[in-house]
Amino acid sequence: MTMSEIVDEISFLLGLPAVSNVEGLDPQRAVLIAFRELKRYMKTPIEKTVPFATRIDLKQVGIDTVRVLYVQAAYPRIGLTMSSIDSGNVFQVAAAVNTYSAIGNTTSINIDPIMTEMAMAQVRNTLATDFQWKYDNNNQVVYCAHRDPRPSHVTIRYVPDYKDVSEIQSKTWQDYLVRMATANMKLALGRARSKYTVEGSNVTLDGETLLAEANAELEAIRSELETRKNKLVVLN
Repeated sequence: MTMSEIVDEISFLLGLPAVSNVEGLDPQRAVLIAFRELKRYMKTPIEKTVPFATRIDLKQVGIDTVRVLYVQAAYPRIGLTMSSIDSGNVFQVAAAVNTYSAIGNTTSINIDPIMTEMAMAQVRNTLATDFQWKYDNNNQVVYCAHRDPRPSHVTIRYVPDYKDVSEIQSKTWQDYLVRMATANMKLALGRARSKYTVEGSNVTLDGETLLAEANAELEAIRSELETRKNKLVVLN
C-alpha cells in the first residue's frame, strides 16, 4: 500500500472526507508515527543474492538492514570432497600398511588403518570451514573469506530497514499499520477537539470519546505485538 492509499483508508474510517477536518491535522503524520513504532517489531527476513567480494558494501548492492542473519555461497559445492592433504595422508597410510602372516602361508592385509584414516579425512573435510563472514554494523559492510575456488555470488539473509510504507508487502503488517495509524489519528483529533468547551451550546464534540478509543486501541495493539513478538518473524 502506498502512503496515499493508507491515508485514504484512515480518512474513510474516521469520516474525514464527509466531515471537514477543521483541526487541519494531516493523517500522513499519524501514518509516519505508526510506521516508526512498527519498525521495531518487523523482523521478517528476506534474501538477496549479490556478487562475491571480500568486502561487500551493503548500500551499494541495495541492502538497507538493521541485522544480517547469515551469508552463504549462492551456488555451494554439492557433496564431500577430500583436500589434497587429506588424500595424501590416506595414500601414505595405505602404502605403509604392514602385512602379516597368520597361520601357515596365508597372508592378509590389515585394512583397518586405511579405513580409519579415510574416515578421519572425511570428518576433517566435513568440518572444514569453506566460508566465513562478519557483519560490520557501523559501516554497513560484510567481510567474506572463502577458500578457493571462490563462489561468483553470495546470498545474504537480512532483516530489512524499511524507509517507506510502500516497501511493506506483508498484508499482516499493512493491517497493523492502518490500525495503529487510525488510532494515532483519533488521538490527535481527540486532543484537538477536547481543548475547549462551549458552555450552553447544544452541540458537543467527540473529543473525549476519541481519546478513550485511541488509548484503548493503541494499548490493545501494543499488547498484541508484545505477546506475539517471538512469532512475528514468519508473518506474511
